Amino acid sequence: MSKALAVVVGVILLVLLVLFSTTYTVRFHEVAIKTRYGRASAQSVVNEPGLHFRIPFFADRVTRFDTRLQLVETPKVEVPTADGQSVVVQAFLLWKVGADDALKFFESFPSKGALEDAQRILEGRLRTAVKGSLSRYAFDDLIGPASRLGQAEQEMLDQLASLGSMGIEPVTVGISQMLLPPRTTTAVLARMERTRLRLADAERSRGESEAVGIQSEANTLADRLEAFVEQRAEEIKATANVRAAEYLSQMSEDESLAIFLVWLKAFEEALQEGVTFFLSDEYAPWHLMNLSNQTDAGHIPQPKKKYLAAPAEDRVREEGIASQPDGDAEASSAKEGS
Repeated sequence: MSKALAVVVGVILLVLLVLFSTTYTVRFHEVAIKTRYGRASAQSVVNEPGLHFRIPFFADRVTRFDTRLQLVETPKVEVPTADGQSVVVQAFLLWKVGADDALKFFESFPSKGALEDAQRILEGRLRTAVKGSLSRYAFDDLIGPASRLGQAEQEMLDQLASLGSMGIEPVTVGISQMLLPPRTTTAVLARMERTRLRLADAERSRGESEAVGIQSEANTLADRLEAFVEQRAEEIKATANVRAAEYLSQMSEDESLAIFLVWLKAFEEALQEGVTFFLSDEYAPWHLMNLSNQTDAGHIPQPKKKYLAAPAEDRVREEGIASQPDGDAEASSAKEGS
């Protein structure tokens, strides 16, 4: 019984060994290269996932490659720009083994560490593409709202298109980091300051020009208004003179009434606000406050004294004239009459 069991177990193990050596599986994200005695052909590429058969005893060897996206990153490298500046960049590349180019990839990287070998080569090629592409752009083309970085990345991808001969399909190239070295930072800040100063000067000049224009327009308008006002004033003055002449003509018919109206107007204007007077009511127009003053033929109140006292020097002169002899006085009168 034990011998029969050992035979059964041996047969099962033999069957399993035969199945293991004659079959292989391909996952959905893999492509397999089946070589026979170390030689590969177009029929060696297996793209369909599932279980497949091969000749045992190491006659057929199967190498599988992952067809999913692979990532390659470069270290941070300093790249000079076309305008003499420099930037520190780190780039990345997404690539994959093309299902139709798996045989080329196998022939280019036949060792077991094919993916690692491809990564090392891709890193060097990517670094070269980054330097060659970015060095053709100025600093302002890479930084700012008008950046042409996307165009530079497309150029890098185009430069890596030649990797298709090795069975590598580049998918995406991008810049993951872009830094400024210290000297570039200083130069950029200085240039930004100069740019801001230039913009400020331009705005200041524009503002001064607009101010001059506004001032000139205001002066022109003021001159026009002043000329119009002067013209209008002359017209009003001429009209007033005509009307005044009419009034004077009317007032000359009754001089006493005209004088009375002038006194009355002066009196009304003086009493528009609270005022305390220390003047005698013997003088016009304050005599109107004394109802006992004498009136003329037209019943108009008359002041007792028509004028205030003359200054001292006038009084002396008047008194000197009055004290002259009669002959001198008569001579003076004759002189004044002449």
